[in-house]
Amino acid sequence: MLDIKFENSFEKPICLALGFFDSVHIGHRAILSKVKKYAEKNNCLSAVFTFNNAIVMPIRQDKRQVYTFDERIAIFETLGMDIVIHTAFDNEFMHIDAENFLNELFSRFCIKHIICGHDFGYGYRKCGNVESLSEYCHKQGIEATVVDRICADGERISTTKIKNLLHSGNIEAANGFLGDSFKITGKVVHGRNEGHLYGIPTANTDLPTDKFLPSFGVYGTYIYIDGKKYRAATNIGGQPTFGKSDTVVESMIDGKFGSLYGKTVKIEFVKRLRDICAFSSPDELAKQIHKDISWRNQC
Repeated sequence: MLDIKFENSFEKPICLALGFFDSVHIGHRAILSKVKKYAEKNNCLSAVFTFNNAIVMPIRQDKRQVYTFDERIAIFETLGMDIVIHTAFDNEFMHIDAENFLNELFSRFCIKHIICGHDFGYGYRKCGNVESLSEYCHKQGIEATVVDRICADGERISTTKIKNLLHSGNIEAANGFLGDSFKITGKVVHGRNEGHLYGIPTANTDLPTDKFLPSFGVYGTYIYIDGKKYRAATNIGGQPTFGKSDTVVESMIDGKFGSLYGKTVKIEFVKRLRDICAFSSPDELAKQIHKDISWRNQC
């Protein structure tokens, strides 16, 4: 998959999905699916526009992202996109007016079709909408397809809704809205170095500060190491048994392998298992961890 900055240009014809796609939920996926189908049918490349940083605006109280830019790149590739066009949402970009944004976009890329959601807005203070986008595209001799609102269980799908579900620890419901399991990707760093004493391989994952996390607790997860999938239980929060309150993402893994330090791993969240609590001894904690790791057998 090609990675192209908005400030550059690309001459081959594309069908373009416009949006932020910060959580790549099932509404976003519906747009990307239409882009892919159009591109395949009309002999062009499928492309998606997104921002490579968190949107920083006074009206956005929580600037953490459900998926970081690198995580979105991986998802886009999985969904079959050919190209990602990206830029930083900074003060300069925020003040581009709607028509100038489209002028720059069309001058740099050979756009044959645009697909977006019904609530897509663009330009300074989102003064551009799907109606003005459609008018502009018509003048350029192409069409813009607007995808209707998609609901799940009668509820509107949004990144805010998904964040609320993650914040409450309702992983199963969040996954339903996402259309896939919520994931965390990061490098393994040194932790307490005590898991191996109980026959439990562990991976402490370092994360960007703008990554949105589920509520504190222990979760049934899968962890991908060197392309292989292992069952795990992942702790998000403190480690009260050891008197530590700093937030960590620590996965206890059912498997055998060499050192993980410095490797990038992907953690896939399936269900919430329990709250975090202090145990009377490390041995009691180890017993619980072995039980947590066998979560799949308890489903």
